[in-house]
Amino acid sequence: MLPTDAFFWYAEAATPHLRPLVAGIFALDQAPDRRRFRAAMERLVAHVPRLHHRVVEALAIGLPEWVDDPAFDLDYHLRSIILPPPANQRHLFDFAGAVFATPLDHLRPLWEAYLIEGLEHDRAALFIKMHHSVMDGAGAVALFDAMTQAGRSEPIRVPHRAEAPPTSGARSPVLARQIRAVVRAAAGVVAAASRSVVRALNDPLPAIDEMVRTAGRVGDLLRDMTVPPLADPLAARCTGIGRRLDGTTFSLPRLRRIKDALGGTLNDLVLTTVAGALGRYHRDLGIRMEEVACVVPMSLRQDHESHTLGNRVGAFNVMLPVGLRNPLARLARIRAQTKLSKGNGKSASYQALMQAIALVPAAGFRFLARQASGRIHLICSNVPGPSVQRYLAGAKIDGVYAFAPVMLGTPIAIALVSYGDSVGVGIDADPAAIPDPERIRQHLETELDEIERRISSRARPTMHALQLVDSRARRPARRKQPAAAVMAASPAHNEPKMAAMAPAMIPEERRATS
Repeated sequence: MLPTDAFFWYAEAATPHLRPLVAGIFALDQAPDRRRFRAAMERLVAHVPRLHHRVVEALAIGLPEWVDDPAFDLDYHLRSIILPPPANQRHLFDFAGAVFATPLDHLRPLWEAYLIEGLEHDRAALFIKMHHSVMDGAGAVALFDAMTQAGRSEPIRVPHRAEAPPTSGARSPVLARQIRAVVRAAAGVVAAASRSVVRALNDPLPAIDEMVRTAGRVGDLLRDMTVPPLADPLAARCTGIGRRLDGTTFSLPRLRRIKDALGGTLNDLVLTTVAGALGRYHRDLGIRMEEVACVVPMSLRQDHESHTLGNRVGAFNVMLPVGLRNPLARLARIRAQTKLSKGNGKSASYQALMQAIALVPAAGFRFLARQASGRIHLICSNVPGPSVQRYLAGAKIDGVYAFAPVMLGTPIAIALVSYGDSVGVGIDADPAAIPDPERIRQHLETELDEIERRISSRARPTMHALQLVDSRARRPARRKQPAAAVMAASPAHNEPKMAAMAPAMIPEERRATS
């Protein structure tokens, strides 16, 4: 198990109000053929071994391991339900939210899938939920490709999956492997330190400077974790137990046109829209808030890792200026922060911190999870998905919604995933804090309309103009950003962009900012 995967695994035990699950809804134009649907899921499990693996710990030494489940039963993981017809999208989201709120069985592979029928106009949907230790938002693309087909009538070929060898249930082999893993990890730390010493002897000034900067960044992360979270009445109401879902769809060409007119990245535009929507929601409730703390998962995947599972993710923080009503002022403020966050080298410090904690994983990761809980008000991820039309057992997939986890002190998570020419926006809210996420969805739509209206009524604003607007805007008192440790980091090339913690964890994907 990668260190970042282990963070999500241990976080659930350390913080009972954190259920690090990610999920997705696939909207279908009709109910899939049952026989072909089962074949598609058999093919998925054969192509994605993690789906027939369970987690094994051995005396908390080393990282947990993924091992083949000899008692794997596909029928346990596949569920079906017919909602009282004619059920609409609100009923679909309500059912999915109730399922999303329930924990997974840790003695089995960490996923469940629900085929949902009875929707109006003879439509259907597939809801899948997984533990975040299984995959991040970008890794879900591998799952999507293995499960779906290019055409409505495309044959579904199920490859042979070798049966797991019989096991006595003894933990000794796992324990031995984990002891070896600890020794290798310790040796790696020593080797890295030795290389640093050699570099310092050969060329002392640059080497010393880099060591000082890395130590400083790790120190910043640890200090951030002791800073009290910003006061937000919504966050104070969180229980971390319930889930209420909603979603909407935006046109990807439309988002790109707006982004091109304003400059910057798609992620900057998304964060600007989200900040405006949350500002409107707070004002609806009579709550005065100038900023909310947002963590943005960020992909660390290399090109050759695009279809691998596990969490190759880090994150950066943005203080969203929800008190600014002018979207251009919000954009300028957010753009400055994201540019700084991507260039300050904290991603490398996440990796160093995770690799060090991996030497004492149970205690170290649980400490991180407890310290990070409640220091983030919002998770916002953005994952690039498939660019072409896909089908599932004869049913056309009309849309995809991803959902990242909420927890105690974090009342809402918003995850975006592109599919074809659309972007699905999944909203996961703690109903104790936000019982009506449909209002967030309406405010997102209103804010994007407002941004589009602003740019269509004037010439393209230059960076100088945006900076001028921002300089005249009200600036709240400067606060130290909270840690994004809850979104974790990974080993050497393991990923910043949770999806979706993500579905997340929505995970800022490099390709999403093009």
